[in-house]
Amino acid sequence: MAIITIGNFYIIFAGCIASLIVLWTKPLHINHTAKGHTSLARQSSHCLPTPRIGGLIIILGYSVGVCFLPKSDATSIATLLGLSALPVFVGGFGEDTGFNISTRLRLILSFVSAMIAGLLFNSWIPSLGISGLAFVTDYAIPAVLLTVIISAGISHAFNLIDGLNGLAMGIALIVDIGLGSLAYLVGDIAIASICSILAASLVGILIFNFPLGKIFLGDAGAYSVGHILVWIAILLLNRNSDIAPFAILLMFFWPIADMLFSIYRRYRGGRPIDQPDRLHFHQMVMRALELTFLAKKTRELTNPLATLVILPLAAAPVVLSYFVRSNNTQALIACFICTGLFLTSYWGGLMLAKRFAQTGSRKARGFAFGHSLADLGAPSISKRESRF
Repeated sequence: MAIITIGNFYIIFAGCIASLIVLWTKPLHINHTAKGHTSLARQSSHCLPTPRIGGLIIILGYSVGVCFLPKSDATSIATLLGLSALPVFVGGFGEDTGFNISTRLRLILSFVSAMIAGLLFNSWIPSLGISGLAFVTDYAIPAVLLTVIISAGISHAFNLIDGLNGLAMGIALIVDIGLGSLAYLVGDIAIASICSILAASLVGILIFNFPLGKIFLGDAGAYSVGHILVWIAILLLNRNSDIAPFAILLMFFWPIADMLFSIYRRYRGGRPIDQPDRLHFHQMVMRALELTFLAKKTRELTNPLATLVILPLAAAPVVLSYFVRSNNTQALIACFICTGLFLTSYWGGLMLAKRFAQTGSRKARGFAFGHSLADLGAPSISKRESRF
């Protein structure tokens, strides 16, 4: 444990140094590392061009951490995890540096990384814990398809929630701590050690991302971290059969819920499901803060405040998963309860914003309709949109 602690210190230190280098050399690379990602972007919640190469710093910290792992299966697992993440990292890094890598191609690379991980570890989702669905994991083809879809989906989901300072990294850190704690509880020290170095890698850049947003995680970071986390979870399930599968799924509830609801919302609104909008939960929270307490001109304040509002909500399912870790039925019920609470709170927030826009001042109405509702993915705040 002393080696891991010293290693974590060096990981954080390496991340801080790399972040400082990125900031000191910002004038030399900002035209590439923030190209096409200004406040004018439809999904943007930021005001100034900012380097989006945080993923490179995380991979650097993760690589340093692997060097400090004790010579055991933890080293080989961590190395293979990093190698399997390379395709999705390269695709995301290309987008971060202005090469306009399409969402579809990045998603395809997520599938490629998932398939590589499955082949390297010869592991797929072992069971869903539901007798009626045993055939899905009992046979090779459906088990592979399910694993690859879930892996790529969660990797993409972390990219979707990367919209506020510290949000994606904060949720990733919470999930990582949850997985690491569960691994330590069941005696899987190898997985717990890998979670430890990933956590340190996230902390190394998080202090430069939250609250001021000096460096962004970027697509490379979001996709790669999501990929590594979901495969840590899959390996944990394969190595410890007494852990409930839906308890693991519950840890990833927030990014999964946000992604699935985004797909549904866009499909029902008649828009392409890969078209960015401003109707994500975190964007609604930020606009609620702007409408009720502050103003858009104080986005440097509302942005991190919205993160502080959401992180406890995202942490709740992770904490809950700890108590249902050995009971798949209870974990499944918890998933349904969290889904109901997520949808209810989102719908309630949308209705409150609409009512505020209708009864507030003229300035508030204009801001609400122009930036918080009508411009959040629909031509106007119509009855059709308000049903989401």
